[in-house]
Amino acid sequence: MKMKFNQVQKALLLILSLLCSPLFSQENEEFYASAEKDNVLVLEPSYTSSVKSKVFEKKYHYLIARSYFKLLAQAQDSERKLRKEFERYSSKNEKLGLDKNDSFQTKLELASSKYKAHSALLTGLKSWNLFSKDRTADMFYFMAENEDRIFKMYRGNLSEDKMVNYLIYKLADLYHVEGEN
Repeated sequence: MKMKFNQVQKALLLILSLLCSPLFSQENEEFYASAEKDNVLVLEPSYTSSVKSKVFEKKYHYLIARSYFKLLAQAQDSERKLRKEFERYSSKNEKLGLDKNDSFQTKLELASSKYKAHSALLTGLKSWNLFSKDRTADMFYFMAENEDRIFKMYRGNLSEDKMVNYLIYKLADLYHVEGEN
């Protein structure tokens, strides 16, 4: 199955591949952070850690970048799958006239709400304009809000995966909770 990308998607993929090559250049699929490396992707250059540790600050920027891009990839994948599922239900509803079938309508509404939630997440993440001089301050505030918790996890020697999963949960939570209100 060939995927077609519009010009904006192509440009975004090119930018991400250039900026993230230090993060994804390892031979296996595991990601390892090294606070000693010079090439750490910094999504929010104006953010300086309140913790007086340059090692942690570099690690924190790395964890934030890893979390953001992992969630962005997951959201894009989910949004595509959920859009197809919603379109399939909508098409079936139109073709077969299932407007009065409560069971089917419940499934259609669920597919619609899942699709809308993931679309909102994806739109929100992209709206931060992290690679633009006209960026929003959302990443800065997100980093400030979660630094203490991540520092405790770091100090407690929790795995990077657990810290990344926590940050992904917090990022996703911003949009799923917001979408429910």
